Amino acid sequence: MPFKKILQGLVERAGATGAVILDREGEILDKFSEDAHLDLDLIGAHYGVILGIVKDAAGRQGDLNDIGSVSILTERTRLSICVIKDGYYLVVTSGRKTPTGKTLLESSKAVKMIEAEMG
Repeated sequence: MPFKKILQGLVERAGATGAVILDREGEILDKFSEDAHLDLDLIGAHYGVILGIVKDAAGRQGDLNDIGSVSILTERTRLSICVIKDGYYLVVTSGRKTPTGKTLLESSKAVKMIEAEMG
């Protein structure tokens, strides 16, 4: 299954506005959004930096391998960042009213499909 189909399914099931897969350098592997104005390139790269900071902080506490996801709530948006194998990560954007738990559950399912597709 191509990555874009996985991302589209994730966005639809979670009620999200967009999703993007990036590598450890913040380069986009694939993305999907129903909102043409949503700048997933910029969002993905910036929130990848935040994921790195969280991993660094957890590593100082001896918990580096325990980071699976991070959720961020802004005034208008919810962002979920999920770790994918080999340094890849997934960023999902949604509206403030979208339940974070639903987004994380659907993201977890998508991560499994993405990893299977990666081989």
